[in-house]
Amino acid sequence: MENGLTETRQVVFADSIIPTYNITERMKFYKVPSVSIAVINNGSIIWAKAYGYADAATRRPANTGTLYQAASISKSVNASGIMKLVQDGKLSLDKDIREYLKTWTFPDNEFSKGKTITLKNLLSHTAGLSTGGFMGYTTSDSIPTVNQILNGQRPANSEAVKPILPVGAQFKYSGGGTVIIRKILEDNISSNYDSIMQGVVLKPLKMTSSTFSQPLNHQQYKNFAAGHDTSMQVLQGKFNIYPELAPDGLWTTATDLAKFVIAIQQSLRNARPSFLEKAVAEEMLTPVLSSSDAALGTFIQEKGGEKYFTHSGANVGYRTDYYGSFTTGNGVVVLTNAENGHALIDEIINSVATVYQWKNFYSPLVMKPVHVPDTLLEKYAGDYFSEDPRIKISIVKKGNGLELTARRPEKMYATGLDTFFLMSSPTDKCVFSSSQNDGVIDLFEVKQGEKVVVRAVKRR
Repeated sequence: MENGLTETRQVVFADSIIPTYNITERMKFYKVPSVSIAVINNGSIIWAKAYGYADAATRRPANTGTLYQAASISKSVNASGIMKLVQDGKLSLDKDIREYLKTWTFPDNEFSKGKTITLKNLLSHTAGLSTGGFMGYTTSDSIPTVNQILNGQRPANSEAVKPILPVGAQFKYSGGGTVIIRKILEDNISSNYDSIMQGVVLKPLKMTSSTFSQPLNHQQYKNFAAGHDTSMQVLQGKFNIYPELAPDGLWTTATDLAKFVIAIQQSLRNARPSFLEKAVAEEMLTPVLSSSDAALGTFIQEKGGEKYFTHSGANVGYRTDYYGSFTTGNGVVVLTNAENGHALIDEIINSVATVYQWKNFYSPLVMKPVHVPDTLLEKYAGDYFSEDPRIKISIVKKGNGLELTARRPEKMYATGLDTFFLMSSPTDKCVFSSSQNDGVIDLFEVKQGEKVVVRAVKRR
């Protein structure tokens, strides 16, 4: 895995040589000071390892015990706690959240008045709420209370959480909605969110190096990864503080998060003892809308015929991701302490999937390039006009190929003398032909399978 990283591609060309890199080379390329990885195979953590520096300024090395900000992965751990409390009869996924809120009034407006909003809505981002994410606070900033965050009142640096879409109509990512979940827990279970999650999730799963305490207690947790910007400079104060907690506040290790992934996988298998009952775990991992892959605190992806639950994270100075399969017992957690971490994370996950033979998890399209004579390329060049959708498509000959501009310039790749594709939509075919079958090239079509989705004509 360490020596098989490749640039993540949607398409590879047949017979081309794809360069591979080791993890240290890619960390240097992306300016990522450290990476922590835990790999799950057949339901067990088979290895965990950290690379690089927890702090690039002091050159303090990272190890498997180093804590990272999990960022939005916090939402998955938060959701598992909610599901446990639902299972224990202490909360309901379907009760109107206004009945739970005691020390904060939900800001009803024309989108929400008279409509039931549930914990299921909040967990799946279907409540129609604002405030997607949060930027955090430096260690010298004044830190807002949870009510100030929800109301968008100073010293909060985020907007007020309020309805902006009809309830249940569509997916709208809202970290603000997850802050409301925290408020519900503190109004009904205990006034300390971190202690709730310690008791309900972290201690039962033996996630002993994890905490929702913000700011991080330096005396208790000395081994933490400092956040870094895009130039690999350490953030002021080492990290930002995320007082919202539930959507973004978890400090953890890759090993601890792997324990969480395994617990959900065991619950799905109905293994005994399990953290959640099988039916409860299945509900947690079921998308709420057919138009969205958002389940309860997780997103569901299908790759190679296998379903995975997953969530990525992006706090200032940190990038994170995890995958857990529904049925094979495979998974991976990757944590980084850099703004540039996501591209590296993708390469690491793809390398893990390849080495451990996750069927077709990473399977770029293989295309065989075709040489098209200049005489044909010149015939294809020109301005084409589509009525539905109403757009102008400009195609110019550039070097020994073509470039298409609709919204932005894109290189066209030939797979036939009259057939091309774009990297932005490699499964779509771009086909040139004659509208009157007289040999004059004046028709450009984009096809998805046999369906024509764009038909543009060049004026003669």
